[in-house]
Parts: sequence; structure tokens; C-alpha cells
Amino acid sequence: MQRYLRYDTQMVNGQPQQRGFFDHLASAFSNPLNAINEVLSLVGIPLVRGITQTNARAQQNSIAIADLQVKVAEIEQGSREIAEAIRQDVMLQVLDFDQIRREFQISQEIARRATTQHRLLEIDYRFSTRIDTIAYLDNLSALDRQKASTYREWARLRGQMARIKITVLGAVE
Repeated sequence: MQRYLRYDTQMVNGQPQQRGFFDHLASAFSNPLNAINEVLSLVGIPLVRGITQTNARAQQNSIAIADLQVKVAEIEQGSREIAEAIRQDVMLQVLDFDQIRREFQISQEIARRATTQHRLLEIDYRFSTRIDTIAYLDNLSALDRQKASTYREWARLRGQMARIKITVLGAVE
């Protein structure tokens, strides 16, 4: 529309000639093929460029979107890798927990037997002369060492459980 409403000056036979709206309109009717070319060049080409996104801004937007898609894919991949690493870490910690639990149970059973044995030894110490004070105190010290070992195993068990909780749930307050 702007093309037809513009007021132009053209040189015709060496003389300047001004052309207005009616001159442009008359030339469109006198030369319809030229008018179609003008319409296509003024309207059609920008329209096709907009549809096919061949203009520079559309290309920049397309590149920016593709870049963001690549970054999102990288973040998702990193997230999957972190999740897999956490899963493996938890699995290893659970295996360690199971081993520590068995060691605690063994230590606990040995401590029970040592306690029972010490009670029998204490009865012998009090009511017979077969056990002297040094043997009794040695046995009491061995029992204390066994109890201490059991408490250490219990502490390891609780520590491993806390590690698993922190890994699975995050920081535990």
C-alpha cells in the first residue's frame, strides 16, 4: 500500500516527472504482470520469509531455542547420572550396614555367653576355693572388653544407619 501512496519523482525523456497514487494505480492496470510482481515482492516475499523463518531474528530465536534444548538435555542427563550414583552409593552402604549388623549380632551373642560364664565363675568364686581373686578379676576384665566391643559394634551400626539416612533423605536434623 505504501508503494502506491508514495509520491515519486522519475526522469522521463530527461525531464523530471512526478508520480502519485493514480499514476501508480494506472500503471498497475496498464501492466498487470508488473503489478503482480510488485505485489509479490512487497507482500509475498516478507510473508514467505516469516512463514519459513528465514529472517535473521527467527533464526536467532531458533538457535536460542535449540541451545536451551541442548542445555535441558545435559541437565537431565546429569540428573540421571547423579541419581544412579546415589543409588549405587546407597546399595553399597546397605551392604556395609548388613555386614556391620551381623558383626554386632555376633558380638552381642558372645557378650551374652561371656556374661553367663562370668556369673557362673562368680558363683564359683564366692562359694568355692577353686577360683582365686586374680582369675576372677581377669575374667571380669575380659567381660568388660567384650561389652566394650559390643558397644563399639552398636555405634558402628548406628553410624552406618545415619549415613544411609543422610544419603537417602538428605541432611537429617
